Amino acid sequence: MFQRGYSMYIYVKDFITRIPRIFQLILVILAIIFIAGLVIWVIEPKTFPSLFEGIWWAIVTMSTVGYGDYVPVSKIGKIVGMILILTGAGFVAGYFATLAATAVKIEENYLMGKSNFTGRNHYIIVGWNERSRNVIRYLTSQSGQMPVVLIDHTLTNHPKTVFPFHFINGKATDDHILQKANIQQATRILITANLTQSEFQSDMFSILTLIASKGLNPHIYSCVEILTEQQVINAKRAGADEIIQTNVFAGEQMVSMLTQNND
Repeated sequence: MFQRGYSMYIYVKDFITRIPRIFQLILVILAIIFIAGLVIWVIEPKTFPSLFEGIWWAIVTMSTVGYGDYVPVSKIGKIVGMILILTGAGFVAGYFATLAATAVKIEENYLMGKSNFTGRNHYIIVGWNERSRNVIRYLTSQSGQMPVVLIDHTLTNHPKTVFPFHFINGKATDDHILQKANIQQATRILITANLTQSEFQSDMFSILTLIASKGLNPHIYSCVEILTEQQVINAKRAGADEIIQTNVFAGEQMVSMLTQNND
């Protein structure tokens, strides 16, 4: 019997510790309000004609607002009020402090790229550079304000811009990073090349990102920036719907500019 009771105690304790602190405070505050309202209603039924008035008084007293529409007149009632102010006000203050800390933490996680994206039918852009910046600017300036998620492992904080988008810090080759971007509900993905690496390494990273993306969402429409001609076929094998050959395009533009004024 003792063992069963102890096991139940451990279970309840473990369950309570799993509840976030802010919800624990809310439960405690609600319990104090109900108990105080019930006690004052029982002690002074003439001053507090119903349980609702008792609970209203408890809320006003705990929050230290003090409207004065209901006031205990007996000594026992005043003692209950004093106890409620001394104990309950501390829990209320703790609740607001926890609420403020939670809001700050949420904002901090968002700026550091740790927050999950929960939207749907969005575009995912991999890699922060001038090309992706212009793409995001264009997408977010459209009439429908297309939701955009940026994945980049080189940034430590959200690159604050005038156009809105969700930032996730991490490598897009990792499943959990792509899942944070809610890739299963995404419409399209653009994988840009990392020009700070060698062309071969950049293409390998892009193809690995493509494979990971298609593995989690086989139907996502993918655009991949490839730098070397040799890796174009591998990008197609990995399931790329569109391939952007930046070096080929840039080379053609250079030739055109060099030869256009030739006699």
